Amino acid sequence: MVSWDETTARAFGDRVRSPRQEAGLSQESLAYRAGITKNQVQLIEAGRGSARESDLPSNPRMRTVFGLADALGVSPGGLLE
Repeated sequence: MVSWDETTARAFGDRVRSPRQEAGLSQESLAYRAGITKNQVQLIEAGRGSARESDLPSNPRMRTVFGLADALGVSPGGLLE
């Protein structure tokens, strides 16, 4: 079992950023397609939690993971590897 820590959160952010950039999507367009805000995409890609909890790593809900995966045309498992 993998613990969700800062390193894992940053790796997840990289696995979101890379296909987003390859698809030529802006953070804003990915957010719209995934049903989240641009700010959420920015925080996820940076591996950071909310601005109120800046010292905590991002920890997106499963609904967010599935929305991002669908918008990027990848599997949710691929984002979580």
